[in-house]
Amino acid sequence: MPENSNDPIDLAAHRERRARQQKLRAAAQASYGADASAQPGPDEVPCIRCKEPVFGYALRCPHCGVHFSGRAEDFAPKEGLSRRAKAIVALVAVALLLAGLSDDIAALWWRMK
Repeated sequence: MPENSNDPIDLAAHRERRARQQKLRAAAQASYGADASAQPGPDEVPCIRCKEPVFGYALRCPHCGVHFSGRAEDFAPKEGLSRRAKAIVALVAVALLLAGLSDDIAALWWRMK
């Protein structure tokens, strides 16, 4: 990394780093295999962009290069319903139950008077 923004960039070193990254990426893809890439391992989560398995503690996807603002596992899809979705389902169920019982409730109310 140049110390001053006006310093020239070492293009040869940049190309070497780029070639090493491509070799590592190709080796990782070859080690996962075609059908293994769809299923992440126990410590892996799918990348949010390319859906390839990424270790949960990774800060960057080795496949597509997306940077995570935090850890990869923070961006992994959660299983099950969220607390908000559960609350909405419960409210809809109660509303439907009350709508179904509204005639019975009204009949009881008028009998009590």
